[in-house]
Amino acid sequence: MGKAWNVQWICGLLAFGCAVALGGWNLTMIWRILAMLLLIGSIGIGALLYCKARIASEKKKVHSAYQNALDVINHQRHDWMNELQLLYGYVRLKKFDKLPDCVESIKERMAEESRISKLGSPELVIYLLRNRVSGLMMPLEVEISDTIELPRIGADQDQLTDLIIDAVQVFRYAPKINGQHVSPLRISMSVEEDGLWIDFDYQGKLLRPDEVASQLQQMATERGARLKQLSNQEQDQTYRWIIPCTA
Repeated sequence: MGKAWNVQWICGLLAFGCAVALGGWNLTMIWRILAMLLLIGSIGIGALLYCKARIASEKKKVHSAYQNALDVINHQRHDWMNELQLLYGYVRLKKFDKLPDCVESIKERMAEESRISKLGSPELVIYLLRNRVSGLMMPLEVEISDTIELPRIGADQDQLTDLIIDAVQVFRYAPKINGQHVSPLRISMSVEEDGLWIDFDYQGKLLRPDEVASQLQQMATERGARLKQLSNQEQDQTYRWIIPCTA
């Protein structure tokens, strides 16, 4: 990629030099023809290299998206195997009284994953599912009250995805009182009359909660959202974003 950019710069300089020569110098016909050919060739090669670089970049993005999807599938497969092994263990040990709770837990998880997958934004869906099952630094607990389809409610999917990812990063890298303890971040979503509500409820203790609140407020202001702090208790850091919807 670095060599390609160097060649593009050289082509650009050659094209600029040829343009200056053709416009400001008194050249003979032969030199004008050579300068014109060099100008056309430089522009053509530069454009070709630029297109190749763009194609390579897009392929890299697609490959990364596929890899993220595969990671989610692998993690989910592993988690479902654990659930089935637990269910099978209860059956083998004849602990039939444990089966209803186990089956109910599986049903709730299936319903939750179904609601996440129906959000309508592939990037957001992959991100939530991936960090929900493999968020080692700070696992996510995602709660969606009803089926929410972002395109139907008129929410900006790209902006909302960036907002949620950035907010998770704020909590993830914020200093904690007990740095060795991994506490989950609960994300709740619901559609209300004044827009889409997104609650971020951190289940641990933040060392500097005021800094977190300031960063979240700045993000909300930049994206035209409203931020409310629902609790200021030491062990309950809950913030609500209200996202305007057009539908």
